[in-house]
Amino acid sequence: MKNQYSKFGILENKYLIGAFILGTLMQIIVVVVPQIAEVFKLVPLNSTQWMYTIGISIIPLVIMELQKKFEEIKFGKIIYQKAR
Repeated sequence: MKNQYSKFGILENKYLIGAFILGTLMQIIVVVVPQIAEVFKLVPLNSTQWMYTIGISIIPLVIMELQKKFEEIKFGKIIYQKAR
C-alpha cells in the first residue's frame, strides 16, 4: 500500500528532507540555547500567547479543508481521495 506522499515523490527528494531537518534543528537551537536566544532577543511566551499561536497555526488547515469540501460540493470533484 502506497502512502499519499509517495505519488508526489516528496519523500524521495533527499535535499528537501535534509533542508527541512537542518532548518528545524537551527530553529530549535536558537530557542533552546540561552546565549543564542539572547542574541535574537527571544523571550518565553505566556499561556495566552501560546493559545494565539496555536489558533493562528490551525487557521490555514481549517480553511484548506473547508475549501476542499466546498469544491467537492460545488463542482462534484474530489480534490484528495484516501488511498486504498
